[in-house]
Amino acid sequence: MSPHGSGEPPAPARGEPAPVGEEPRVLDDYLRQVMAEIDDEVQRHRGEIPVQLERELDEMFLEHAPVAVRGGDLKDALGMVDRAAFVDPVVPVSSQRPAGAAVKKTLRALSLWYMGWVTHQVSTLGLAVSRALHAVDAQLGELRDRVPPPASTRVVDEGSSASWWVPRAVDALEDARGRVLHAACGDGWLVDLLTAEGVDAYGVDPRPGKVDDAELRGADLRREDPLVHLQAVRSSSLGGVVVSGIVEAMEPARRDQLVQSLLDRVGGRGVLVVHSVSPAAWAAEDAPPEADLAAGRPLRPRTWAHLLATWTVETVEGPGGEDYLVVARR
Repeated sequence: MSPHGSGEPPAPARGEPAPVGEEPRVLDDYLRQVMAEIDDEVQRHRGEIPVQLERELDEMFLEHAPVAVRGGDLKDALGMVDRAAFVDPVVPVSSQRPAGAAVKKTLRALSLWYMGWVTHQVSTLGLAVSRALHAVDAQLGELRDRVPPPASTRVVDEGSSASWWVPRAVDALEDARGRVLHAACGDGWLVDLLTAEGVDAYGVDPRPGKVDDAELRGADLRREDPLVHLQAVRSSSLGGVVVSGIVEAMEPARRDQLVQSLLDRVGGRGVLVVHSVSPAAWAAEDAPPEADLAAGRPLRPRTWAHLLATWTVETVEGPGGEDYLVVARR
């Protein structure tokens, strides 16, 4: 039994680091303790705060604080709507002035029939709106249960410096004007090749641990989802982009977003290089596991020519027809 009277170990002293693996639990326990103390303090002073002032404070907090601050749950916001839906026509009559309470009681008695009629209609409207919002919340909950969350970007074929398409990609990007991005860069092997040719290249990769060693040696590599990174890049700011191993497994909606982002982020006289597994290889017996697990499938080479209709597109089929390369120029 701990000195605190419970079976839980005491929290570390102030300034003392928590044991490895214990810090999140200690922080959660401390947060719960603080919230419980705040609730107790509010209950003790409940009668000291006028109801009208408390309601005004709630309204100000709801107006200026984002929903995420209140837990990020729509039900929290709907709870406040439910509490505010009823309009009380019986106004308080307490007063600090002599005879003030009597005057207020008289005015309340004279106007209560009128205010009651108005507030009844307002409360009815508020309850109807609250019920409608609860119905919307229920339908959104059903949609959340039915629609799977967006999957992280899968990398199907990482490639290597020995891949047949690499010399063609490097040649196409040698004269790129601006930074060149390699999406799904792995350990940065293509970034190194492009940098050696004088290209201002950098890379992103969504997989944990892939870019760690390369970052230590000073390469400009980042662990980010390629689509998220492209959406954060300024329009027409890239001189070229290499996309390898990620378009095959993407579901159609995410792939459309990727294509639109590429069209917008690659500037004038820019170059887009796409390496992809062919649909035939995707259906083969020795296809990667992503062929069964992915929501999407590879595009045919001529489909890229359709998507990049305003560009000059060249497609090259790899040995054996298992993959292909797309080189597109503005």
